[in-house]
Amino acid sequence: MTVSLATLLATAPYLAELAERHAEWLPDAMATPDAALAAVLAEIRAAGPVAADETAIAPILRSGKGRIALLAAAAEVTGAWTTAQSTASLSDLADAALDAGLDVLMRRAAEKGDVAADHASAARSGLAIFALGKHGGRELNYSSDIDIVAFFDPGQRALTNPAECTRIYSRIVQRLAALMQDRTADGYVFRTDLRLRPDPGSTPMALSIDAALTYYEGRGQNWERAAWIKARPCAGDIGVGNAFLAELAPYVWRKHLDFATIADIQAMKRQINISKNVGDIRVEGHNVKLGLGGIREIEFFTQTQQLIAGGRDRSLRVRPTTQALAALAAANWISAETAQNLTTTYWFLRGVENRLQMLRDEQTHTMPEGAAEVAAIARLMDAPDLPAFERRYRDALTLVVNYYSELFTEGETLGSLEGNLVFTGSDDDPGTLETLSNMGFKDPSKVSATIRKWHYGSYAATRAAAARAHLTELLPALLKTIANAGNADEAMDRFDNFLSRLPSGVQLFALLRQHENLRTLLVALMASSPRMAEAVIHRAHVMDALIDPAFADDVRRRQLLVRKVGDFLDEARDYQDLIDRARIIGQEQKFLIAAGLLSGSITAERAGEQFTALAETLLGHLFIAVRAEFAKRHGTIPGASAALLAFGKMASREMTVSSDLDFILLYDATGEAEESDGDKPLALNQYFTRLTQRLVAAITSPTSEGVLYEADMRLRPSGNAGPLATSLPGFIQYHHDNAWTWEHLALSRARVIASDGGLDQRIEAALQEILGRPRDVAKTIEDVSAMRALMARERPPRHPFDLKLANGGLVDLEFVAQSAQLVARSTIDAPHATTAEVLLKLGRLGLVPEGERLSEIHRLYSTVLQTMSAALADPFKDEGWTDAFRELLAQRTNSPTFKRLAADIKDMQVEVSAAAAGWYERAPQLA
Repeated sequence: MTVSLATLLATAPYLAELAERHAEWLPDAMATPDAALAAVLAEIRAAGPVAADETAIAPILRSGKGRIALLAAAAEVTGAWTTAQSTASLSDLADAALDAGLDVLMRRAAEKGDVAADHASAARSGLAIFALGKHGGRELNYSSDIDIVAFFDPGQRALTNPAECTRIYSRIVQRLAALMQDRTADGYVFRTDLRLRPDPGSTPMALSIDAALTYYEGRGQNWERAAWIKARPCAGDIGVGNAFLAELAPYVWRKHLDFATIADIQAMKRQINISKNVGDIRVEGHNVKLGLGGIREIEFFTQTQQLIAGGRDRSLRVRPTTQALAALAAANWISAETAQNLTTTYWFLRGVENRLQMLRDEQTHTMPEGAAEVAAIARLMDAPDLPAFERRYRDALTLVVNYYSELFTEGETLGSLEGNLVFTGSDDDPGTLETLSNMGFKDPSKVSATIRKWHYGSYAATRAAAARAHLTELLPALLKTIANAGNADEAMDRFDNFLSRLPSGVQLFALLRQHENLRTLLVALMASSPRMAEAVIHRAHVMDALIDPAFADDVRRRQLLVRKVGDFLDEARDYQDLIDRARIIGQEQKFLIAAGLLSGSITAERAGEQFTALAETLLGHLFIAVRAEFAKRHGTIPGASAALLAFGKMASREMTVSSDLDFILLYDATGEAEESDGDKPLALNQYFTRLTQRLVAAITSPTSEGVLYEADMRLRPSGNAGPLATSLPGFIQYHHDNAWTWEHLALSRARVIASDGGLDQRIEAALQEILGRPRDVAKTIEDVSAMRALMARERPPRHPFDLKLANGGLVDLEFVAQSAQLVARSTIDAPHATTAEVLLKLGRLGLVPEGERLSEIHRLYSTVLQTMSAALADPFKDEGWTDAFRELLAQRTNSPTFKRLAADIKDMQVEVSAAAAGWYERAPQLA
């Protein structure tokens, strides 16, 4: 069953009039609607460069509008086109009409002497026309306004008098709007709304891109961010438009997940509900756009989640609503079923909206009040009868309301628990004390007084009215979470202490309102992992990663982690923004990996690999950026290349959340240049020394986003007494003639992590030559034993669980593995293996019979040390060793109790000491 063209024309007076006007054109157009659309658009575009003036092009634009309006309605209702195709055709018409009109106006301005002759076209105008809203998403409804804004770039020098840019461009835009919307005997093209520009009551019709950016970055609001999600340059100078959108991206797409946005969007929707009196779910008189379960709720559902997560995930930055739903599903922010249901419903409601408007070309969104009029819409929707249409319409609204309500939860009220929760005034409410007592609080009066203190704004985090509003909504759920934490009163004290040191609460409270799992996690972290809770205090955004649907994959897979970090850094607008972004994503991902470790989602070994992958990726991007920034002033040295050589935990891919970066910079110059070629030339050694200083500063200098890593470069030749950067020949000579045995131990796990010009291969060859050359095995083992004895005297363990320095601890395992790499390197044949892998290989080769057991012990030690580092700010202070942390440590090591773990570790230390002694006794015999 399909709707016939005759039925449509009999129902819609506006379309009947158009059909009469274009009677000869319509039959062929309906036979091949796609070709007919393309022909009309081509005619409009061709008119722009040749029409003499507005009077000449106006009839062409209006005739084109009439034909496409008729075609879009007829093709959609009869089933030749989908509603999506219909809305796209109207959007394309708007683009073509605006561009053709601007072509004429620019040429007329050039004839008057206002525009340079070579800029007398829309494409070279320096003026970008942006389509916002449904026009931007190519989703125009049938009788829609077009929402446009116009920004110009004075740097394009399109005008003959640059001082008059604002006046001339504004006049052009004003005339363009008139060309679109003035009614003549031929009709009109589009009603045109310019009020979405910055501060429309006090700004001209056209603004410079600098003025627009200044406004959005300083005064822009969340509703404006939502408006710019769909924005695109649709006419004029598209290059200027795209450049502006790239500059505006950090305003629209925030660096952090932005859950406070939800409250703003909720407030916007409430205002719409009040001003439009949207009422309840019904058919007669329902506003299909703004009413309950209407189109706007689908758009808000979609755009809110785009705003929240689009700063981190560029795949969400799409304009059309249904494509955005698909992107959200692909990124696991919503289910595929949700996306499909809302997509189907969206186009159903858009189809209803189009039919409402095509009857009389009215900009209405409200269903008729009478059954007969609703039945007419039902017929055009190809419904079998009125009851069937009404059922489908109500079902569509109900589905949208349910999905929308899941996202925009109103939160529990203070009366939503069984009993009162009242914290106003200065006296305790008896009903509230009873409720708190029933929840498990032993001192409800203290809890009540604490919460009143929060509400009075006694802490920085609760001083803002918005923060207190979020806290009020959060409080019932928060109290439930705290009460369920075990010792409710202790948990409350910890949360109060946390809150007292939190600098701002708006974003965190909004985030906790939306995610029960994060409330539970945060309360648990305060008990077992104070370092993690402290990280939230200083950088609340670090919790963003935990609710990212990609968390489970990111925390396990190196490739995804590297790509996510790279994508985030690629968004940087300049060098300083890159420095800040590196800190933001670095802190966030360290927190994420640590959370994966503490929750048991990843092993300590995988955590070490991921911490290292993060550090390498950040360091690699910064190295490239520092070199580019350095070259702006000092140029480059032709024929020279540079590399970063990692040592220690970074080299062996065993970093922890608190690890420093151990690396050195090596350079090699194969050309004849003795200095750089920039404005401020530097000699070869000075150039790379300064470059190293800049790199270290980029890593270690505190910014508003904190410090990225500490850097340790003491493993360069001659240590702190040597130059910061070392030439490759100098490095080779030093390790041939002057290096100590302990330096070769460190070199045994060194690897190149960044380089250019093939320098990595030359360094790797040098390392193999240095470490593979014959050495005095007995002397080497004697040096290693003496060094371990010296460490034991000068750096004794600081805590019973200082498993790095303890006798029989991690250092002993590393010394066995590294000394074996020096004296039996060719036999082991594993140049970049981890400590655990080398120990296992030693066991299989029979060089250290206990090797397999030592490898197991190494993994347990690593788990303990990784967990301590992730959970405790100072692992060697007893106050952090709460019962909750001890239980966590036992869980992560698969020990039945903490007491059993401590006993097992003492036994393991004895095993390691004996195995190390045996190795040092047998090793000299390898000579």
